[in-house]
Amino acid sequence: MNAKTVIASLVLVLALGAAAYFLWLRGEDCSFSSKKRSLGIDLEAGLSDVKAIKGKVGITDEQVKDYDDLGKDLAQKYDMLCQDHKQKRVNDAEYSCRRKNMDEILDSLRSFLIKAKVAGGLADPAAQKEIALKALGDLEELEKKGYGAGCTSAMNVSPKSVSFVGRTFQQIVHVSNSGNNAFHFSVVDLPQGFVSEPFSADVSVGQTVTVGIVRAAQPIPNNSPVSFRLLDNYMDEVPVQLEFDKQNAALYEALAESLKTLSAQENRASTVEDALKVVDDSVAASGSWKSVPNSDSLRYFLAAGVLSRAGNMAAAHSALDTATAKNPSLDQQPATYILRGIVLKSENKPNEAIQNFSKANALAAGSKSQKDTAALTGLLSGAVAESQGKPEAATWLGSKDVQDGIRNNPKILDFAADSVKTPSPQLKNAVAKASTAAVSPN
Repeated sequence: MNAKTVIASLVLVLALGAAAYFLWLRGEDCSFSSKKRSLGIDLEAGLSDVKAIKGKVGITDEQVKDYDDLGKDLAQKYDMLCQDHKQKRVNDAEYSCRRKNMDEILDSLRSFLIKAKVAGGLADPAAQKEIALKALGDLEELEKKGYGAGCTSAMNVSPKSVSFVGRTFQQIVHVSNSGNNAFHFSVVDLPQGFVSEPFSADVSVGQTVTVGIVRAAQPIPNNSPVSFRLLDNYMDEVPVQLEFDKQNAALYEALAESLKTLSAQENRASTVEDALKVVDDSVAASGSWKSVPNSDSLRYFLAAGVLSRAGNMAAAHSALDTATAKNPSLDQQPATYILRGIVLKSENKPNEAIQNFSKANALAAGSKSQKDTAALTGLLSGAVAESQGKPEAATWLGSKDVQDGIRNNPKILDFAADSVKTPSPQLKNAVAKASTAAVSPN
């Protein structure tokens, strides 16, 4: 190998090494955990210090958890903000503003941890108790301001409370952007029995997006109020309270009776058009929803639910197909698969029905409603298997999610029995037998 070749190879190796080192540095550039030294704070060590003094200075377990949650939240949002800035999704002005807010919280964290460490080293921390608690109080007050306080990008949500009473099918929430950066939001942790349209969207500067929150044809929680969140790509979130009454909990049963009465007047089976009329009458009573995206597809989705509760599964299938054809994003909603599974069971397609219940459960994974959805889909799957005389019914019906779900909300058992046409006493006996088998020793 001649000298030129050796030199060229050496230059290439050095260049690759420099590039790898540079890329490694850039890869670590946004990591909060890798910057413990430069940031001057170790959250894990700080948590240990806080736990060590909680009994001495009167810090509660809840305050220790709040401190831990704050640290994790700060680290996550620090990393995300840095990445968004590097990718130019956040401009310099907003980045500087949010970093300033984060740095203020970091300074407050350092101050509190220093005082906590001092108190932990004293035999009698009484003199330090007031100082440590004051520092914790200052940190909690600063946290309430949030990372985006006073910055230029803002997600505004109105109203922050919606109510489903009587025959109310839907309510509306407006999401607007009063800042100078576009953002993307998602509807998160919507309770079982409710659907949003859209469930995520981009909001440009100055734009307002209307989100429809809609009742689906399945049981809803038995405790009111509940809540869901609007979460944007900057990890800012706004909670929205959702209230409902007992009459609304039985909404679909009431509307199914109205549908039966309407078609009985002409001595015929209920049609999709009949169900649409029932839906439109109810929606008109609860306010206009023309500003909701894909509102026409929602009409058919709601009509499918009413038809299924009235027992006209062929028409329900047709309405559901129309709804998803008009708006394919409905296939990202667990409620769609629950309804489709119920329809397929009526068409003597038990395996396909169970597959749809499983898909609904998968879509709910990671959300606050996951346990409720797992309870309902497990119960429906077990009811289908029970109606077929299959032994695996006991596996579904005896699962902890199903057993806990029935204890917390007994009305889901009657819903499942009616939906898959398994006599209620038979299903209740199967659930009780599966529960006994689940707790029996092997």
